[in-house]
Amino acid sequence: MENKMHWIFRLFATGAIFTLASIPLDGFAQSVDANLAINRPDEASWRFLAYVAGPVAATPGKVLFETWASNEDTFTPHPIFPGAKGDPSCGQSGAVVAAAEIATPLASPKILSLPALQQLAPMGLVPHGSPDGSEEVRRNQATFDYIVCNQLFTKAGLRSFYNAGRPISAPVGAMEVKANWVPADEVDSANYYVSEAPDGKKYALIAMHISSKVLPNWTWATFEHQKNPGRCDYTGCHDAYGAVVADVDANDVLGRPYSACTKNNALKAMLSSAGLSPVWEHYCLKGSQTDFVSATGLPTHLGNSVTEAGFADTSSCITCHARAAVNAKGIKTTPAGFVDPPIPALCPNPSGSCSPNGAPDPNWFWTNPGKLDQAAVAMQTDFIWSIARFAIGD
Repeated sequence: MENKMHWIFRLFATGAIFTLASIPLDGFAQSVDANLAINRPDEASWRFLAYVAGPVAATPGKVLFETWASNEDTFTPHPIFPGAKGDPSCGQSGAVVAAAEIATPLASPKILSLPALQQLAPMGLVPHGSPDGSEEVRRNQATFDYIVCNQLFTKAGLRSFYNAGRPISAPVGAMEVKANWVPADEVDSANYYVSEAPDGKKYALIAMHISSKVLPNWTWATFEHQKNPGRCDYTGCHDAYGAVVADVDANDVLGRPYSACTKNNALKAMLSSAGLSPVWEHYCLKGSQTDFVSATGLPTHLGNSVTEAGFADTSSCITCHARAAVNAKGIKTTPAGFVDPPIPALCPNPSGSCSPNGAPDPNWFWTNPGKLDQAAVAMQTDFIWSIARFAIGD
């Protein structure tokens, strides 16, 4: 008998359309294993996109990640996963014994806020989105259940972990998506994925981050619509799996359009077999990230012209998220991952916002790191900023 992981991969490869009812929410993350994520990260990134953007039969007009839990679904006195019948079954020490049954997949309301990094930037960056909000964060059931079973949506739960010296570590199947939108009437919406909010207003997707716990420090991928101005600025765009032109150099002049990221036949076939609309071919993988530094010790960079607008030149998803942490009171140790004040060695423009990159600074988490009197002053929230920022209670 084929094992479940192989069976799930065969479903994807043979063209099955994924729905919440067809496979466990963490199944696809397991089918993209650590070997693929490390050795062919761009292929893993596209397979993750094909999964999270897959159609869900029960929710016409919505894709899979829109049926996942938003921050508003998660950080509330009684969190319930969209469409779930009751709570997950939680065992001792917060282990998830069984996920809550999904009666019918449900797209929870689209609640958009100003991009968090642009709200919190030291210099007050101007958002590249709608004035009334353009960003949402969603997490799959594996991530949601881990947070709920361990009471990590509360500061009291965070204090319990901190006092016990217990690390926060989401399961291998955990995934999160951060999506950025603009009103659909501001773009040629025929070439965008468009989704409707509860008030009837339609929004076009312009950018998206996908992170997966398939590796201990997660994997990181960022996608942009091909028409985003400045899409490949500073770091260029890199897609060794799906693009006809794998590497696109950054323009000398910032904020200009880039040529369409024409897809090769292998990627087109993969997206089609996953049931995705051809509109997704208009989205480009800007890059993938699996480690803080290169094999020669250079900091790795990954930033989105929308999500990290104003500091994409220094952005590193993995380093920024590594800084997500709370203190002994369960309170975030920093509102965002910025280097504030800017450090000249890291920040080309000392008067602007700057993201940390490269290996994490142990001083974020310890006093006298590496010495006999080393002491913890912060606990990582497993690269999940929402836990540090939105945990409720006193």
